[in-house]
Amino acid sequence: MSRVVMLRTTVVFLMATLIAMFFVAAQTSLSNLWWLSSVDMPITGSIIISMLLRDLIGMSVAGAFPIIAVVVAGLAIAFFVAHILLKIISIERKIIYALAGGAALFAIVVLMPLAFYNLDLIAGARTLLGKGILITGGMIAGYYFGAKSKKVVANEKS
Repeated sequence: MSRVVMLRTTVVFLMATLIAMFFVAAQTSLSNLWWLSSVDMPITGSIIISMLLRDLIGMSVAGAFPIIAVVVAGLAIAFFVAHILLKIISIERKIIYALAGGAALFAIVVLMPLAFYNLDLIAGARTLLGKGILITGGMIAGYYFGAKSKKVVANEKS
């Protein structure tokens, strides 16, 4: 694989990671805002935007434990397994990578808490709806990776 293809694939992977992280930050922010609203706290548009941005940055690079490291590791493992499966079975790239992205976020929000005394590491994953939204975000990130990495490979072959 040439350096250009590796660089492009890395950029596509990082974009897929950002998509998944957007869902993590947005779900966490919006679930917290929903709770604040339920206790009659006034929520404005500027509060929503600032909280989304703060959570996206805070969960990615700041804080005691950057969640983005877990998301990167989960997606990398899942996409590697999907890459191997593509060589064995005939399935559309977008579909297998979407399933892989969903499996990665499933492992993060459902299985990982089992190792930490049922403690949800992501606040937005405390409810079944939250877990579903995050898993869907992983599937969207995987679909993006499958669609865009296919174009990278196709461009290299031509």
